[in-house]
Amino acid sequence: MASHDDLQLHRIDPQARAGRAAVAPVRARGRRRPSAARAVDALPVWLRRFRLEVLLWAFREGRTIDPVALTAVLGAKHHRSEEPFQQWSRHTVRELLWIEIEAWWREVVADGSPPPATAAATLWTLLDHLDGVDGFAPGSDPLAQLREPLVDSGGLDRRGKLAARRHRTRHPSMQGAR
Repeated sequence: MASHDDLQLHRIDPQARAGRAAVAPVRARGRRRPSAARAVDALPVWLRRFRLEVLLWAFREGRTIDPVALTAVLGAKHHRSEEPFQQWSRHTVRELLWIEIEAWWREVVADGSPPPATAAATLWTLLDHLDGVDGFAPGSDPLAQLREPLVDSGGLDRRGKLAARRHRTRHPSMQGAR
């Protein structure tokens, strides 16, 4: 089954003869593939299958997930060589958020585009998926500890939703000053 990232636009060739393909993929001339497609291409096949499994699970469960952010999270986690892919710690989550997602994105996509801003919320959903299917390797931190960096650094509340921004009021001595 092809993911939505693997689907292409097609055109019908009215000049097609019997035995020849009547449908051909549309290729933009001189254009590079979109950054999201290049990022998916960088994942090994087993990780693309896992990505599709997570996406389908999230859609079935009605969870928030961004396919591009999921690609960046999975690619950055796979790029880490100091631990097995299925082993997660709160330090891993924090390093992914602060350093590794952006570094992987810049290395793989290399078009100057920023990494997806929805990485924290997508990472929350990925961790829920792993917890739901017993996908954590022995030695992984408990789910509550894995969520800590997402709350204190990722901009999420304790339910995994984007935290409401607090409006700062000006200090009374500064009111009226501009």
